Amino acid sequence: MKPVNEQVCLIDTIPGVGERSAQVIIAEIGVNMNQFPSAAHLASWAGLCPGNNESAGKRKSGKHAKAATYLGLH
Repeated sequence: MKPVNEQVCLIDTIPGVGERSAQVIIAEIGVNMNQFPSAAHLASWAGLCPGNNESAGKRKSGKHAKAATYLGLH
């Protein structure tokens, strides 16, 4: 496993993610990605998947996941 500083630098290379955001992401998610079977599972946990809750042409409530609040995404 890479040291946390190396992990922060790696996440910091993502456009729009700064060093502090990278630290928060690691603090909330951790560095062990084995808990998420795929990137889609991680995105869903983080509340980044678009909702499609529509009935009869009317959009219903689109509440975001608690994780999105913890990660400062909403």
